[in-house]
Amino acid sequence: MPGSNYNNRRRRGMSLPLRISLGLVLATILPLVITLFVIEWRTQPILTDQANKAMQGDAKTRVDQINTYFNERVLDAQTITQVPTVPQYLITPPTDPTYADQTKHTIFALAAGMYRDKNYTTWQLYDRHGKLRLAYPTTQKPVLHGKTLVPQLYQDEVFAGQTVISTVYYNPDAQKEKATVDIYSPVAVITPEGKTTNTLIGFIRVTLGLDYIWDIVKGDTQNGKNSYAFILNEDGVRIADTDPKRIFTAVENLPPDVQQQVSNEQRYGPNPIPVKKDVTLTQHLKDTASSVSYQAQLTEQNESYQIVQANVKQKAQDVPWKYYVLSPLSTVNAVAQQQLEITLLVALIMSGLVAIIGLVAGRSLTRPILQAVNALRDSSDALNSLASRQRDASTEQMWVVESSQIGLQSVQYYTEAINSAATQLAAVGKNLGQNMNQLDRQKLLQAIEHVQNGAKYIENAAQYQNESNKKLATALKVTNQVTEQLASGATSATDAAAQLEDVVSQLREVVG
Repeated sequence: MPGSNYNNRRRRGMSLPLRISLGLVLATILPLVITLFVIEWRTQPILTDQANKAMQGDAKTRVDQINTYFNERVLDAQTITQVPTVPQYLITPPTDPTYADQTKHTIFALAAGMYRDKNYTTWQLYDRHGKLRLAYPTTQKPVLHGKTLVPQLYQDEVFAGQTVISTVYYNPDAQKEKATVDIYSPVAVITPEGKTTNTLIGFIRVTLGLDYIWDIVKGDTQNGKNSYAFILNEDGVRIADTDPKRIFTAVENLPPDVQQQVSNEQRYGPNPIPVKKDVTLTQHLKDTASSVSYQAQLTEQNESYQIVQANVKQKAQDVPWKYYVLSPLSTVNAVAQQQLEITLLVALIMSGLVAIIGLVAGRSLTRPILQAVNALRDSSDALNSLASRQRDASTEQMWVVESSQIGLQSVQYYTEAINSAATQLAAVGKNLGQNMNQLDRQKLLQAIEHVQNGAKYIENAAQYQNESNKKLATALKVTNQVTEQLASGATSATDAAAQLEDVVSQLREVVG
């Protein structure tokens, strides 16, 4: 039946308000999905490049701080070497009456240098033979590097007229673990006019703690979560790190000659330096560019990092170190990820709002249609009811017509019988009239007259009956035509009701 088909379609279909809501949601979400794709495809490399530039800028800033700091400390040493009492003290024999006074003023000069930076530990003055002459503080003995105070390598360089910054020294057994470097600056003869000559008569050794450098590295954590920094010296030894637990480990095995020097000078204490091999750092250790960037997962880490390597040695007198800034790739990509999350959140919120608006708008749009559908359904039901009643009336009318037709046939039969009887009576009466000589004339005539009158009456009644039969036949014919029209109307009403039912079903399929 149409009703059952409509119910089946209604169960399978989706309501119009819901489809409108889904359409609005898709229209809203699609641009956001495209935005997410653009962020992932285009923004990610841009943000990574921006983060890399920020790390390069940070590394350059730190390198400039280190070089500025060491340049100032070198100037401190060179300034003290040009104080007139210092070279004068070195060329004055101990037997000279002014020797004691010169000694005092030279110590004052060393003390003046000592107070120029809080990280100085000792200032020492050596003669041209590498023999220690004075030191400040006077109560603190200069630290030996192995068995000597000044390795021959640095004596050769300083007597070549160069100011030299030594490699890093570290004593893990000291009461306060401290990393230091030595600054060597030559002392030349000064003329009475105050001009420095090329005649070298000794040198100054300044021992400088690396606390300032360590503080720079320890504070370099602003490149995102879990970012850090460290410094490798020319031998690949980690001399500074944000995490102190990683300092003074090598990223590769030291060459035999370097290992021998390290052992002779006990640069990092009496024990061999631990080695934590890292192929990536080793490969880039020889890079001479001022700054290089790459991505790698280092030995001590469990995730990949964006790495910026900056060369500290910008000029000949700079320390030959490499400064590293590292940030996890997850942190570098955090901004893009955050944008993705924000966009996704906006998409969800917009989807909810648009879905609600779509449902409300859909219901508002479909309410008149639903009302029309209900009205059509009522009309369809009324037509069905009318068609049913017409079918019943048509059936009954047809039964009446059939019964009337049967009665008409009976009346016609009897009418014909009356006509036949009347005819026979008339014939009998005629015969009697012709043979009346043979009968009692008076009575016979009287009987004949009665017979003829009765026959005439029957004939007239039959004539009237025949006319009534004609009228009844005409009425039955008209009744039959009306009955056929009722049946046809009932069929048309049924077809119209079925068509209305199909229209209602289609509208309900659209509306839901």
